[in-house]
Amino acid sequence: LSHSFSLFSLPSFFPLSLSSSLVLCLDDYPVAKSSQSAAIAEEDAIPLIKNGLHGQAYSRWYDKSFNLIVTQNGKAAIHFEHSWGDGVSVLRYFNEIHKDSTARPYQPSSGSSGSSLKQLNPVLTDNLKNEVVKARQLFDETVNGFTLDVMKFEGFGKKDLRQLKVSPDSICQLAFQMANYRFTGKFVGTYESCSTAAFRFGRTETIRPCTNETKACSLAFDRTHSAGLEEMKKLVQACSTKHNNLTKEAATGQGFDRHLFALRNINDKQGGAPLDIFTDPSYAKLNYIILSTSTLVSPALEVGGFAAVVKDGLGLGYAMFDDWFGTQASYYPPHNNGAEFILQLKSVCADLHAVLNDKNFKDKRVV
Repeated sequence: LSHSFSLFSLPSFFPLSLSSSLVLCLDDYPVAKSSQSAAIAEEDAIPLIKNGLHGQAYSRWYDKSFNLIVTQNGKAAIHFEHSWGDGVSVLRYFNEIHKDSTARPYQPSSGSSGSSLKQLNPVLTDNLKNEVVKARQLFDETVNGFTLDVMKFEGFGKKDLRQLKVSPDSICQLAFQMANYRFTGKFVGTYESCSTAAFRFGRTETIRPCTNETKACSLAFDRTHSAGLEEMKKLVQACSTKHNNLTKEAATGQGFDRHLFALRNINDKQGGAPLDIFTDPSYAKLNYIILSTSTLVSPALEVGGFAAVVKDGLGLGYAMFDDWFGTQASYYPPHNNGAEFILQLKSVCADLHAVLNDKNFKDKRVV
């Protein structure tokens, strides 16, 4: 639409709208039920996530730094454009809003008149109206081709896992690998974000959760595999140790993804010939991310999510609390099936819970 901006008959519209730091979206419809607990009902999670991710096209400005969304029944969300910042930064802002609004709830005064508000009424040309119609059609097609499923697995959380001396995040990532293997029979490119905020101007580094250790564990947990209880427990522990090391390396600037990205970027800017490593099929496969994963946890946060980054991938937003584990899986059917992945994930969580509590799930026999 940039070529049509000059066709507005109200010259002040774009300077005002483009110079704003955020967009406040007041949705005139309720979304899910009101709740004061992070343990939101599964049936409410999907409409909340979808409204936060895309909502209605007419009430969002998607390329803004962020949209602050408030629904008719008081649900608040932040939709943010990812190039300028990361979830950790946005969560800090979200936490501050939650803290202030709960400690000092708004009390409307009798003198409030809204006199400081200014309504902007751009008059569109026929050409721009047609472009808006096309954009809305594309939006509808994209949204209608996108869906998600959620899981809440209770009785399996950080409290017990820490007592068992395994990393909660490593168990989440292991569960994703095992579920995808049971679903597809494959081990695929996987991304987990890791904050590098300890460094000045630090953003993120990539953790690569798909490892030789998670592969061995996934195979051993197959019901036809000969691995017994003690062997499976050792394999889970090995996965935890490996994941902890990868996380420490990423957080301290010892990862490889950003390093390779910088080398490739510098080479391209200097006009160098393509380096062999970046044209190797294995590098392309490594960076085709089927499982894109990220986690944020806060008492102020009910749900969160993002879309899969490739058509046949899954976007896995997750959080583990003291006594339950929650995941949302976004996907584009028929290229992938998040519902089936969630079914396998529930089965995996049950098996992991059994093994970590000294119970061999393979002893169960169907008669």
